[in-house]
Amino acid sequence: MKSFHDGAYALAAYSAVVATMRLLVKNEVVARDDLIRLLLDEAVSRAIAAESREPGEVSGRNAAEFNRQSAEILKMLSQNL
Repeated sequence: MKSFHDGAYALAAYSAVVATMRLLVKNEVVARDDLIRLLLDEAVSRAIAAESREPGEVSGRNAAEFNRQSAEILKMLSQNL
């Protein structure tokens, strides 16, 4: 698989999640403010988890990077709702 496929799959997944969340808000399944608050709370907890890892841990470094990226994705999702 080529590197642009990875980006395309990530963008497709991101678009699907945003569309699903907008549909939930439009159909009044969940309030927009509640959904944004939930996403931002999760982003904060991911960022805290990323910062709490010891710098020398090999597996911790991978987990910290994953948590850091997850926090950024969650913040972007909340901004696009």
